[in-house]
Amino acid sequence: MSKKILSPRSATCLIILTIMFLFILCSDVYVDSVRNGLSLYVINVLPATFPFFFFSKLLTELNFASDLTSITEKPLRFLYRVSTPAGYILVMSMLCGYPVGARLLSEFYLAGQIGKKEAQKIASFTSFGSPIFIIGTVGVAMLNNKAFGFILLASHYLGTVCNGFFYRGIKSDKKEFPLPDAAGGDVLNKSMTETLLSVGIVGGFIVLFNLLIDMVDRTELLSPIVHFLSLFNIPSRLSEGFLFGLIEMTRGCKILSGLSLPVRILLPVCSFLLTFGGFSVTFQSLTYLSKIKISPAYYLLTKSTQGILSSIFSILLCLLLGL
Repeated sequence: MSKKILSPRSATCLIILTIMFLFILCSDVYVDSVRNGLSLYVINVLPATFPFFFFSKLLTELNFASDLTSITEKPLRFLYRVSTPAGYILVMSMLCGYPVGARLLSEFYLAGQIGKKEAQKIASFTSFGSPIFIIGTVGVAMLNNKAFGFILLASHYLGTVCNGFFYRGIKSDKKEFPLPDAAGGDVLNKSMTETLLSVGIVGGFIVLFNLLIDMVDRTELLSPIVHFLSLFNIPSRLSEGFLFGLIEMTRGCKILSGLSLPVRILLPVCSFLLTFGGFSVTFQSLTYLSKIKISPAYYLLTKSTQGILSSIFSILLCLLLGL
């Protein structure tokens, strides 16, 4: 049998070595990329995530999930054929944004409170962006229109909750998993420690993917795709903004906000990027979902359908509001 010339492992190592070589070759440029990524995270993302990460973890430790489950269990069992802590994960994810839903899923799975198949279902409708980020950062700071932020948030929520219907047919675990009692001991210290770890993971991926976007931009790796899309009369900057947004949504939305696009194009495209989350959010979420052994392919499938649904709702809202 002939051996593969380049195994996936070897290809990955080659890509990593290439990135390191580019960083050394143009260290002055890419050190600035890292600084810009840190600035983007500290100014735009950290203030909107840190408090919610901490308080959601604190509520988990105090077993608020048990109280919320008693209210949400029957509706969610009817809608999505799920039970246990799904309602708590849904509400906390809606309030806190990426990757809180994935983190909570991982915590409940590792605690033995949900099974893998149950987790797969719940993952399809509990992956939300931060409402503060969508309204404040994208709507107000980038698009200069708070109403646009609310349209993006509404389409994002509608697309996400409807997305779960596509995956509700997955057979769930038959076993019921009881919720534990509230944690004792130093709850504040434990919550703060795990919050710092979580926000550190988020920040690290944002900085990393901001660096990768600059490398892709500088080496013009996306130029063939941009040129191909231009054959369909798609402006190059629109293509670049969308493609960069697939890598890191914040960067993509920022590029798109600087273009003179019709609202009926701008909002659906931004809606898709915010809901899909980009590969930066993908890797943040998979950091936690890998503990449940949810495959990257399944996660990307659920995020793709979620993004398409959100874009459709964004178009409908624009038409309804006469934009």
